[in-house]
Amino acid sequence: MALPRPPRPDPPMMGRVLVLTLVFGVLTFALLSARLWQLQMVRHGELEGKAIDQQTREVTATARRGTIFDRNGEELAVSASAQNVVLSPRDLLALVPQGEGATPQARQADRRRKLEETWDRLAPALADLLDTDEASIRRRLEKTNSAWEVLARKVEEGTADGVRTFVEENGLSGCLTLTADTRRYYPQGSLACHAIGFVNGEDRGAYGLEAAFDGDLAGENGKVLTAKNAAGTEMPQPYTGYADGLDGCDLHLTLDAGIQRFAEKALEEGVQKYDALHGGFCIVIEPKTGALLALASYPGYDLNHPLDIADRGTADRLDRLARDPSVDEDSYGRAKAQAQFVQWSSKYLNTAYEPGSTFKPIVMSAALEEGAVTPEDRFHCAGVVNVGGWPIRCSKRTGHGTQTLQEALMNSCNPAHIAIGQRLGAEKFYAYWKAFGFPDKTGVELPGESGSRFWPAEDFLSPNGLTSLATASFGQRFLVTPMQMAAALSAVVNGGHLMEPYLVASVTGPDGTVLRSHPPKEVRRVISQGTSDTVRGFMEQVVAAGTGKNAAVAGYRIGGKTGSSQTGETDHTIVSFAGFAPADDPAFLVLLAYDWPRPAAPGSTLTAGGVTISGGFMAAPMAGELIANILDYLGYEKEGGAQVSLPDVVGEPPAQARAELAELGLEARLLGEGTVVTEQVPAPGTAMPAGGSVALTLGDQAPDQLDADRAAFLSLKRFVDEREVSS
Repeated sequence: MALPRPPRPDPPMMGRVLVLTLVFGVLTFALLSARLWQLQMVRHGELEGKAIDQQTREVTATARRGTIFDRNGEELAVSASAQNVVLSPRDLLALVPQGEGATPQARQADRRRKLEETWDRLAPALADLLDTDEASIRRRLEKTNSAWEVLARKVEEGTADGVRTFVEENGLSGCLTLTADTRRYYPQGSLACHAIGFVNGEDRGAYGLEAAFDGDLAGENGKVLTAKNAAGTEMPQPYTGYADGLDGCDLHLTLDAGIQRFAEKALEEGVQKYDALHGGFCIVIEPKTGALLALASYPGYDLNHPLDIADRGTADRLDRLARDPSVDEDSYGRAKAQAQFVQWSSKYLNTAYEPGSTFKPIVMSAALEEGAVTPEDRFHCAGVVNVGGWPIRCSKRTGHGTQTLQEALMNSCNPAHIAIGQRLGAEKFYAYWKAFGFPDKTGVELPGESGSRFWPAEDFLSPNGLTSLATASFGQRFLVTPMQMAAALSAVVNGGHLMEPYLVASVTGPDGTVLRSHPPKEVRRVISQGTSDTVRGFMEQVVAAGTGKNAAVAGYRIGGKTGSSQTGETDHTIVSFAGFAPADDPAFLVLLAYDWPRPAAPGSTLTAGGVTISGGFMAAPMAGELIANILDYLGYEKEGGAQVSLPDVVGEPPAQARAELAELGLEARLLGEGTVVTEQVPAPGTAMPAGGSVALTLGDQAPDQLDADRAAFLSLKRFVDEREVSS
């Protein structure tokens, strides 16, 4: 029996099926194409990056940071090999045996127990090995999904060797690895710390030259790409790609490490000897070039441990704060941060001060250059001068009488210098203030340079500016930076050329090629050679027989000027001395200051050790010794031939002292009046050439003198106080 024929499809239905099939096929293809377009075109970069990240591990090949050298090639900052300690918690997890137990939950709990036992064993051992916090190590061990946890950066080779032994003894190969890096070292410790500065944990400059020249010193890091499998374990091949790095450039400074050591020694000894509450500063500069030979600020800090507080007193105060239960963590953190900021800041560049009488040679230079005064002029000092109703007294209450221009500088006579300033006039005074560079920063290559503060021009040049002109004439009531003063005084003694101070002589590439150099740069000519020669000669006499006599060193020709500037705070004096040598052709200039020598009692002019608080009695002798040390270091020979040892004649009658010195071929120069010698310069035991001169101060008892600046300040203070009371 024949089977019935199936029904023929309905043509309209067939057409609809074909259309729907085609539509769904086109839609499906369109959706797949769109998804494929999105993955391959739109998200190509993103997905490629994820694939590369999954299949490779990128390790930075740290570039060598450039070396910082002094002018003689001595290393001040270097980079040495170091290692980073890297943990792979995921690979460590793979080493832990599977758990045991009858159920999956039991096996999982047993494996977890074994893993925690491994962590308990490794965390304290690694913390002790790496000298770090155990809790921090534990947190990294517990990141079992991570294959790259840095446990310690830039460890030294001794520690790295310990890590290698630890890995071998504990079977941690592939879990605990070392990667090459570099570490910054400062071979000289705290030497020139404020100038050199330091780097942060990422080897980038944080302070000083390290920060200012970070772009040159840092170089460019290279990269090593290593393959890894799906579990994150590195594949056997050593690398799949390497991008060369570029080592940093080297800095060659004008600083001389030997002179820097002398400067820091003189600064530290003076601060301790006179108990200077705010430390001090010292600059040594070449007047002819502007090259900085030494930059010192006290207190300093160890460049290898810049976060540690170096000043013992400050560190003790912070320790007490840390133990005080009433002080919270934030308050302690702010106190420590402030202490760190103070020790990282330099007094020679980041702060300003009143220069006092060290400014007088600048005023005298301007007046001579303008013809307002001549070396033959004479000035009468009666002990007091009245300016705008304000009596300014001289340090010598009976007055200096009639004195020459040179003697006015030797005596540091304020009334005479007020007269010199008045002859110069406010307008020209202000013009020379600008010409000597005080309104401008010096441009030295260090960050954070402070600026000066002076009266507004409209006030200083007005008829009411007479008292401002008077105080400015002896260096008071305005602020300048020590760096500005060093540059301006250099112009006074170098022939009148204002030179730009500089610290970096050249920058060289890794192959030694000189990329940049800094030749001496003259900003402008301020005074003539003749004026410079005259004032320089006057300043030599300041040391020979004036207020700077305590800076005299037998056999060496030294010029200079003392200063004792008042800050307005009770008993706060900054004592200073600016000196240069050799006096006839200066090779260097020293500016040395101690900030706030502690008086024996409130209002006292003496320290507890009996030293008069003034530049002549404090800064001058320390600067004189420093200058002599530098001259010896630079190879200058003393003048005068045969040397004799200076006897101690203090306490003897002047006739007896004169005769005793004459027997040795020495001349006695008597200063003051009295029945006994109360002071002698140079000090007993000093070797000096036959025919040399010894300054003997006479009196009936040890002198108790006030510096000219101090007397002027006290007069000013009384005047201001009386005016405030009357108003």
